[in-house]
Amino acid sequence: MPVPERLGGFKVLKNVARITIFSARGAEDFPLRVFRIIADRKINLLYATCISDGDAWILVLVMEPDHALEILMALEAFLAVHPTLYHGCAVLSIFPHRKNPEIAGALFEAFGREGIPLDALASSPSTISVVLNQGILNRAGRALFGPFTFGAYRTPADWKLAQKGKEQLYKEVVASYQEKRPKVYGIEYHDGQALLRVHVDRGLVTAMGPLFNRLALPGLSIPFLMAGPGGHADREQIAFCVPVSELDPCREALREAAPFAEFTSTAPAALFSMNGPHFGDRYGIASALLAAFETDHVSLVGLSCTIASITGVISSSQLGTAIEAIQSRFDIP
Repeated sequence: MPVPERLGGFKVLKNVARITIFSARGAEDFPLRVFRIIADRKINLLYATCISDGDAWILVLVMEPDHALEILMALEAFLAVHPTLYHGCAVLSIFPHRKNPEIAGALFEAFGREGIPLDALASSPSTISVVLNQGILNRAGRALFGPFTFGAYRTPADWKLAQKGKEQLYKEVVASYQEKRPKVYGIEYHDGQALLRVHVDRGLVTAMGPLFNRLALPGLSIPFLMAGPGGHADREQIAFCVPVSELDPCREALREAAPFAEFTSTAPAALFSMNGPHFGDRYGIASALLAAFETDHVSLVGLSCTIASITGVISSSQLGTAIEAIQSRFDIP
């Protein structure tokens, strides 16, 4: 039996709401319009992802339940879309994952063994965050103690006890966003990447664990990873980046480890990640980023916002322009 991977810790946000949005086709600026609606209302996001599906967009947003209906109605009124609202959700984050595909694989396999469905998942440079129904949160916590250990938390009971009374604290640790130029602690980027989009039938996302375990080669990292709804009601998708040099072996691993999956790839791609002191409350942050991209004609492919980081995928040819656009709107050391 493999030795459990030692992680630093975890974080749980309970009693949150999730909104899933599918755009009409041909609306390249759709993510900007969504985030601008949220920013104009000064509503913080706890988690957000968007991914292009051909020329359409799929977004997953998590927020405090008190704001969910207001956002739902605004999206319907201004964008002529019909989002789906889910109450009773939670966000479970583990860290640090160090972009290690083996940790992602162990997480998928653990949840698969316990029959725990994932509503959405995204990674930052240090964290993997999972959105799920709050009713199965305790089962999810117990499942993590198979492949992982968490320092002082030796058992699921220790883990559960550590959460008591902290939910509100986790939601209040960040200050309100007020800066005209949001501060950034740092920015990193990776060029020469390939983005793979993997489509599976609903309920089969967690069956992708063996794929990521096969990708756990020395020195190979996955700097972008997200999962969530697919373009159809009965489909789900996973999107992740690997170096272009690993694209062919990755395709072969997909065919062998996940013969039930359909996949496409985009290469060459590039990605950037940045975090900052106000990225945890994040109202206006994603909107400012995408507004800068629109001004400088940078086409976004995918975006994830988790904990205090934003990671985006763009065409490799636009990396330099994207960095300049970020520098124009953000205060970067």
